[in-house]
Amino acid sequence: MCLLRQEGKEDGILGKSILRMIIDLPKNVENIIGSLEEHGFEGFAVGGCVRDSLLKKTPKDWDITTDALPVDMKKIFKKTFDTGIAHGTVTVLMDGVGYELTTYRIDGNYSDGRHPDSVSFSKNLSEDLCRRDFTINAMAYSNKKGIVDLFDGRKDLQNGIIRAVGDAKKRFDEDALRMLRAVRFAAQLGFKIDDDTFAAIKEKAKLLSKVSKERIFVELNKSLNGDFAQNIKMVYTSGLYRYIGKEFAKLDKNIYDFYPRKFHNKKHMYWAAFLENIENVEAVKKILFELKSDNATRNNAYLLVKELKNPLPSSDEDIRWSLHRIGADLFCDYIEILKSDKKNVDILDKIDTIENRYSQILKENHAYEISMLDITGKDLMDIGISKGPKIGEVLEFLLKKVIENPMNNEKSSLLRLAKEFK
Repeated sequence: MCLLRQEGKEDGILGKSILRMIIDLPKNVENIIGSLEEHGFEGFAVGGCVRDSLLKKTPKDWDITTDALPVDMKKIFKKTFDTGIAHGTVTVLMDGVGYELTTYRIDGNYSDGRHPDSVSFSKNLSEDLCRRDFTINAMAYSNKKGIVDLFDGRKDLQNGIIRAVGDAKKRFDEDALRMLRAVRFAAQLGFKIDDDTFAAIKEKAKLLSKVSKERIFVELNKSLNGDFAQNIKMVYTSGLYRYIGKEFAKLDKNIYDFYPRKFHNKKHMYWAAFLENIENVEAVKKILFELKSDNATRNNAYLLVKELKNPLPSSDEDIRWSLHRIGADLFCDYIEILKSDKKNVDILDKIDTIENRYSQILKENHAYEISMLDITGKDLMDIGISKGPKIGEVLEFLLKKVIENPMNNEKSSLLRLAKEFK
């Protein structure tokens, strides 16, 4: 946790105030900023790391902004590599960890709705901060200058407000993904989106269709994973859902009656829980394919939603059939989703019983896959079953008999059953 110590002093900068506070910067970040200052440059931690520090959260990344040009950075620091040199970004390596340093910059027009047509470097921190998305992400900090907050980001943090920097419409014209990022921050932080900012999202929602599906997928994952995931409904109320994808746009509004769940960052589980009540199960695959998700997330979410549509297992045989359909790993995920579902609060004892029986089934090594049978294709050929599709048919038949009765999983019994089949 980052500690904040207020010094009680205010300085004027560009008509705004700098509330002097001390954030306990990581040693490497402090050293990088110190090295920049020693060489006559400015350096500030900026963006999300400042926001999270003020919220007493541990930042995942520390980004640094500076008036030093990339060529200057490379002279100051021994280990660097170009990350986005055209946009003024150089990564400095310290103790095996990379820290992104970016020159203050002014962005030109955004013809493609994502990338500026041109970038010019600046010596003015304020020009860099005013191009950022939201006030809570537009604060900078150094031990020397304290908190630089030109857009009342701290006030918005205190009031739980997500507000665009300057003209919201212009910010969204620059990068339409920012609209979905606003929803994501609402889902992560529990903040309200400022009325003017939300109105701009509604007006500019169509621009989201220009954003890559991969970027959209990332933001939706973070929203579903948020501590205030119920705010995913803003995707619907804002109209953004219409421009995420053709299949996504078909989702019933009731799908958005989502609530926070903790699934250890397993994307397929969040998507399964989100889409559990979808009418057409096949649409799960279509939606995630449209969003260009990874294959594992798409396939596993589909299998889980399909399984969630089935009645709860009421016997050991039912559990074995479920294991056959989705496997042991996904069965654990299936149980976890069931336990997290508010509508199952009155049947948690029943779900616990299913989980206990599942553990016992594993302990007793019940077979639910062909590879677990006490017989092989060669054994079947040895008793005269011809090589080819017939072997597969017999093995499927034998597995069915074993799932129905685990006692059948013994070689002599299986050979006897195989002879009956042929």
